[in-house]
Amino acid sequence: MSTSFENQSELLGRSGWRYEISAAWRLAIKQWKVELSYPLSLLYFIVSPFLWLIPLLFFGFALTGSTTSTALGTITYTSDWFTYSALGFCFVALIDSSLWGTGMAFRREQWVGTLESLYSTPVGRTTILFGSSIHNIQHGGLGVLLQLGAAGALFGLQLNLAGILPALLAVGLMVLGLQGVVLFFACVVLVARRAWMAVETLVSAIKLLTPMSYPLVVLPYSLQVIAQGVPTYHGLESFRQFLLLGPFSMSAWMSIGLLLILDLIVLLLGWLLFRVSDRYVRNRASLAKF
Repeated sequence: MSTSFENQSELLGRSGWRYEISAAWRLAIKQWKVELSYPLSLLYFIVSPFLWLIPLLFFGFALTGSTTSTALGTITYTSDWFTYSALGFCFVALIDSSLWGTGMAFRREQWVGTLESLYSTPVGRTTILFGSSIHNIQHGGLGVLLQLGAAGALFGLQLNLAGILPALLAVGLMVLGLQGVVLFFACVVLVARRAWMAVETLVSAIKLLTPMSYPLVVLPYSLQVIAQGVPTYHGLESFRQFLLLGPFSMSAWMSIGLLLILDLIVLLLGWLLFRVSDRYVRNRASLAKF
């Protein structure tokens, strides 16, 4: 009995960022184990990136008859619609995976009856979300590699390889900003519980303002203004410009600067909202309710 109390005291006495990172990593591994336990789920993960991307590319070929578009070249920095769209699609697919997978992490734990158990563990509440986020970034990142590999092998994707490192920086900053959005989604799930409709609406709005296969200028002016405050838009634009124009694109570096500022704002707001929502559901004892 004394040994049990000693172990509990040692566990509860653990603190610091190393323990939180370790816990988040173990949660990510746990989610991988769950997914890989189902062969059909693994098959879907392998095949789905090709099924989503290739029809879009065939549609573009049917409209233009080639991989270039004069109309696109007149309103943006490239006429290569194929590479422009492929990069946008892959990036938005990563956003979709991160927002849906992590934003609904608490709801998933409610479904299997483990949310209260997770809440009672000696780790930060946000660590639970970030563990899911690590998994979904890995999951979505592998999907991006599969999509880009398929596009390159089948259609000859044209990339400026000198821009890979700053493009990865853009991805990293975008993922950081998404954590603030994910915290907001988690608030909606905790308070409303059956919140997939709200999450779907918000994810669709973010994807609309993060143009996948069209430049932002084709949207109404009001939406163009709103998009300037969305981290994913700046992340996608800098990512795409670095891989198309190389590492010395000034507009891409300006997007990186704006993205960094937006990340700080979104993370702070998301964290504050999450603290309020977390306290609200615990005070009402509604954590495990469906």
